[in-house]
Amino acid sequence: MKKAVVSAAVAAAFAFTTPVNAVEFDGFLTAGFATHDFEDSTYLDTITDDVRFDNDSKFGLQITAGVASNMQAVAQVLAAGSDENFDLDVEWAYLDWTLSESFSVRGGKVKEPVFLISDYIEVGYAYPWIRPPQEVYRNNPINTINGMEFLVQTEVGGMGLTLQPYIGTNTEDVPGFPGVVFDASNFFGAALQLSSRNFTLQVSFLDTDVTVSGDLGFGPTTSTGTASLTSAGFSMDVSSVVMYAEYVTRDIEADTGIAAMDTLFPDQDAYYVTLGYRMGKYLPHITFANSEADPVAGGSPGASQDSITLGMRYEINDSAAFKFEFQTIEPDATNAGSTGHFGVLGDPEYTSGDSATMISAAVDVIF
Repeated sequence: MKKAVVSAAVAAAFAFTTPVNAVEFDGFLTAGFATHDFEDSTYLDTITDDVRFDNDSKFGLQITAGVASNMQAVAQVLAAGSDENFDLDVEWAYLDWTLSESFSVRGGKVKEPVFLISDYIEVGYAYPWIRPPQEVYRNNPINTINGMEFLVQTEVGGMGLTLQPYIGTNTEDVPGFPGVVFDASNFFGAALQLSSRNFTLQVSFLDTDVTVSGDLGFGPTTSTGTASLTSAGFSMDVSSVVMYAEYVTRDIEADTGIAAMDTLFPDQDAYYVTLGYRMGKYLPHITFANSEADPVAGGSPGASQDSITLGMRYEINDSAAFKFEFQTIEPDATNAGSTGHFGVLGDPEYTSGDSATMISAAVDVIF
């Protein structure tokens, strides 16, 4: 993975290069499979002990249209694998208005810059893993908001400094709980990023009022409260060394309907560290990741687990990469009986301390 290619993959989200009335199309595709050895158990909602292509296969198309010399409309359509074959969604759709060289405004359905790769998380070609470390990235159930985002960009010591505050609302179905809805209102957050050609440093936070409604197995209920999330991340690409590291902490405070809120979202901390070394077209890498929940009595145990991932990325050409990963995942059953990110853990031979082995492979393409 070359730094220049990664920058090109996301440049459309930040640059105004589309002439007025012109329309440009940029696309990406991932075809991949995954399987693990925990019998009758489901990981990340779709990965089982059968070889399946649901979780990682996707096709995206970004459309950029020039509206005026300082304004463009941007939309991304995403078809992602699911247990019902493929789901089609408008991932984002916003109007981007540049008011000066250092200030612009976006309005519509916009991405939250919560994590290092939030702006291009669907573009698998832009990062080393088949999927970003889920211990960290699974902590935020809402990836986009309907609202406004502001970009303030300047230079400090030859490096780019970007401030992205945003406000809005959104409603999403809760993964793994059919008919349960997560509604975020009075949503406010901001990210501060310092970057150069070789590294990126980002800190971010968000805060929102939350309403969870639906049937969690004990009858229809509604829970309200507040949620906050703070994260810090760092990436480096110097010579042949590639490194990523992120930490996130999530805090939930329930006001009413405590059972519903705590059943879904306990407080949680998570981190990962990735280290890779590029050798020509090959990029072997290793990732250590951990998540630890802080459940309350009678609530969800959360996702407490450790994982180690050994991966290899091979550059097929300037627009395609093949990836292979071998991962061990150990749910921390000692923490309130957590099954980690195994939503269903039905293996009759599973005992506390057992690790699952998962094998994944994928081809990522940009065009």
